[in-house]
Amino acid sequence: MTLFSILFGYGFGVIMERLEKKNINSTRFFLRRMLWLFVFGCVNLALWNGDILHVYAMTGIFLLLFRKQSTTFILRSSIFFIFIIPSAIRFYQFYFNSYSVNESDVLQGYYQAYKFGSLTDVTLINYKSYPSQWIYTWVEWRDMSETLGRFLLGYYVLRRQLLVNLSNNILLIRTAWKWSLIISIFYIPLQALVNNDLISVPRPFVYPLLKFGTLSMTIFYATSIIQFFYVGRATVLFQRFRNLGCMTLTNYLVQTILYVIIFYHLGFGLLGEFSFSIVWLASIIVYFLQAEFSGWWLKRFNYGPVEWIWRQLTYRKRFKLIKERPLQTIEATN
Repeated sequence: MTLFSILFGYGFGVIMERLEKKNINSTRFFLRRMLWLFVFGCVNLALWNGDILHVYAMTGIFLLLFRKQSTTFILRSSIFFIFIIPSAIRFYQFYFNSYSVNESDVLQGYYQAYKFGSLTDVTLINYKSYPSQWIYTWVEWRDMSETLGRFLLGYYVLRRQLLVNLSNNILLIRTAWKWSLIISIFYIPLQALVNNDLISVPRPFVYPLLKFGTLSMTIFYATSIIQFFYVGRATVLFQRFRNLGCMTLTNYLVQTILYVIIFYHLGFGLLGEFSFSIVWLASIIVYFLQAEFSGWWLKRFNYGPVEWIWRQLTYRKRFKLIKERPLQTIEATN
């Protein structure tokens, strides 16, 4: 989640730069883009209560306030929204917020709807439980703050051109890799202790350390990938990453449809029938199958199917979906 939202913020910066070159009103464009992302998210939320698209859309709007701010201000704001605001909310949740939900009852409601219910049952449980599970508990506001902070961190990386001029920044990236690895080594056992209630310190006081550990591990992953890319290794794997990246929204929504078919009563109804080890293995298989499908699709089409729809709604004009075949290929076929 952390890495994906950082990339979203980076993508925001790329979009802003391209729009300026095309003399397109970037504010209206981005607001339309977020509006339709919110619509996609609300549709996805009807099937899956863990949808993140609507949160990205609502949070992404605030990025517009930082376009003309300095790079230093963006970095400081990122730290503020990742650590300060969420920690304050976590403190409030623990000591002052009287509203609470019985997680067991909530999960049982989801299980009954997903495992045995109709499409109407699934949609109703997802929408009806949303305020009580996410808004009244302040979880939504905490998540939005963290998400905005991660967006800004990605935007900061873009503004610093850290990934554009790799040769000039590789020493910085290697230093970040080393320190993020060291921090992650300490973070993993701390997270395990907290998960198993083996630490007596109240959660609000541990929360900033856990968030710092999560961000460090994300930086370790990212800088590892960057270094592999820099030395020219795993090029086939990077091509698959690239294909997946070009169809991110399509692949995200396809996973919802796929898992609805597998786990819900609407499909095979296999929710709860697999061990976690099988789920992990299946997730990896699905990921690489989607990479293969994305590569196959992009050889024949200019955009992913949902990306194509989103692009047309945002630009408010038609775009050609099917790629034109090269003349040599047509002649060879004939």
